[in-house]
Amino acid sequence: MNIKKQQSSTKIKGILTLIGGFFLMLMNGSIFLWGTLNVYITSYFRQKNDPDLSLSIGGAVFPLMTASLATGIPLGIKGIKLFGQARYSLLLSTIITSLMVILSSYAEKFYQFAIIYGVINGIAAGSIYFVPIYMGYLHFPNNRGIISGINTCGFALCSFLFGLLFTNLVNPDGLQQNSNSDGYSYFDGDSISVAQNVPEALRKIGYIFLSVSVCATQLIFYHPNQIGEEEKRLKKQLQLKQQEKKHFQDNLITIEQEIKSIDLYNRYNLKQKQFQNEQDQIQNRQKCDQSQQDFLRQSQQLFIQKIKISEMEEQVLQEKIQISHQKDEQAGLAYANPTLIDEIKHNSEKLTLKKDKQAIEDDYKKILELMQNESQAPNKEQHVNLYIQENDKNMQLTQQNLTRKEEEIKDELKITQKKQKEIDELDKLGAPNILLALKQPKFYLSIFLVVLCLGFGSLINANYKSIAKDYGFKRDSFQTLVGSLAGIANGISRPVWAGLLDRFKFKYLLILVICLQIITSLSFQATNQSKAFFTIWVFIVHFCFGGVLGMLPVFSAQLNGVKIGSQLFGFYWYGFSIANLIQFVLVLKLQTLIGFNNIFYIYFGQLVVAFIIMNYFQFKIEWSKFYMIKKKEVTLNTQSNENIQSSDINSEQKKQNFVVIAQP
Repeated sequence: MNIKKQQSSTKIKGILTLIGGFFLMLMNGSIFLWGTLNVYITSYFRQKNDPDLSLSIGGAVFPLMTASLATGIPLGIKGIKLFGQARYSLLLSTIITSLMVILSSYAEKFYQFAIIYGVINGIAAGSIYFVPIYMGYLHFPNNRGIISGINTCGFALCSFLFGLLFTNLVNPDGLQQNSNSDGYSYFDGDSISVAQNVPEALRKIGYIFLSVSVCATQLIFYHPNQIGEEEKRLKKQLQLKQQEKKHFQDNLITIEQEIKSIDLYNRYNLKQKQFQNEQDQIQNRQKCDQSQQDFLRQSQQLFIQKIKISEMEEQVLQEKIQISHQKDEQAGLAYANPTLIDEIKHNSEKLTLKKDKQAIEDDYKKILELMQNESQAPNKEQHVNLYIQENDKNMQLTQQNLTRKEEEIKDELKITQKKQKEIDELDKLGAPNILLALKQPKFYLSIFLVVLCLGFGSLINANYKSIAKDYGFKRDSFQTLVGSLAGIANGISRPVWAGLLDRFKFKYLLILVICLQIITSLSFQATNQSKAFFTIWVFIVHFCFGGVLGMLPVFSAQLNGVKIGSQLFGFYWYGFSIANLIQFVLVLKLQTLIGFNNIFYIYFGQLVVAFIIMNYFQFKIEWSKFYMIKKKEVTLNTQSNENIQSSDINSEQKKQNFVVIAQP
């Protein structure tokens, strides 16, 4: 009964953690809100003290936030380890993010706003990003894909919910933007009241972020298997083991002192002997002392062995602590989408077994053919022993030899199969360490691929309002509606693509996403004919955009392994920020010269390059060879350590024997 109550309580805590995580992500997905805020923030600072500020310059906040978020991602897991409770770490981070949104409303210059809202807020938001996913995974280890999908969906839906709310706060009357000589439209002149409402709207949103986030953090419950807990337990064991070792050492010192005192006493009395009766007494006492001394020496050896065992156990615990620490360091994103990672492992195992089976069958057929040819081919020995082979006895021996050879070949095949299986298992482990992974050219090629795949989505996400204005869709209410639907597409795409990855291979789905983006990049300029067409195309672009972001954890794990891939995942977010920076520079330098329609062709070329890379490059690294080298080094070190230990033991035994012989 108590077990059922405990299980029920654990499940309730897990559900509450999932709910809290969703609302936390919903309050901290402001990175995707910038496409809506840009025109309002830029208009505000233009009418305040920077009339030359343009929307293209304002777009710099987007890549700045993505880079800051990537920098903050590892801090979240370290925060759990530092505070011991995820809710404390999240509480601090959410307070910082909310206060940065509020403080940004008091900025006097645009660069101050960019630092407060873009950099500091971005880093704090990054420290929140994976913590709810991680805690949800601990509570629901068998539903990891759902946990990841729900949380990332909340993160993406922030732009939908607060995009509508912010627009209603700053522009309740639906005023339109006015065209400017720089080619963009701003809220000024008869619509300047919209720009003037920006600071108050930012504060209201910041207060909402703060109140909801603080409540949501209290729904994140502790889990005994969370990061750092294993290391804490091991450190406690190490502390107890050190205390035990100190106790043994103290006892050993006491025994050695007693042995020395007995030796000194005996030597002194033997020197001072004068009478026969005193000599007899001394000899009797010496016999008693000798038995006591033998017992003490046995105890001494026992404590020496105990100290050695304690030191060995201490060393093992220290190694376990180091391993646990490394696991914690590498735990950044292994939980981001583990269901998809498991699918990759399952598919690769099936493929490996299939290949192994086919290869073994082919090799076996070749070997049988060679054996038949060998038995049928004429040679000198056959000619010489022609009459002997006709003898039944010799025929039987020949058949036995053939059978034995066939069995040897089968054994060799089994050994080969076993070695191949070991190699495949080592390949699945991924990179042995981060430094080695960073030396692989394919790692940088994968980041380049991410930049290519996310470029077009970043362009539309950051500039859909400017594009809509160029196409004649100038009503702010329509632009806000498009942005809200884009936020929905970005949000729901995460669990949808996660579900597809349960059935289809990652490579094929990413190629599908690239093909969809190629089609939309070529046809986007035709959307100026219809608002519905424009809205649907923006929705599709964001659906693919969210799909690529959702599949990045799988891509990282597939290339570098789950452990190292999770720690290197932040580099792919830097790739995302590079994609944002490229679109910012293109818009800044080329939009007025060639327009958005021609910029779309540039991204068409990028997507074609991504399609070629994905089709003709295998993102797989043979990590097994590095493990084999490391295994040989460990074996050699172990053998040398064993030799050193055996030599130390022998030398110590010799010393003990020498001491025993040297005693009077």
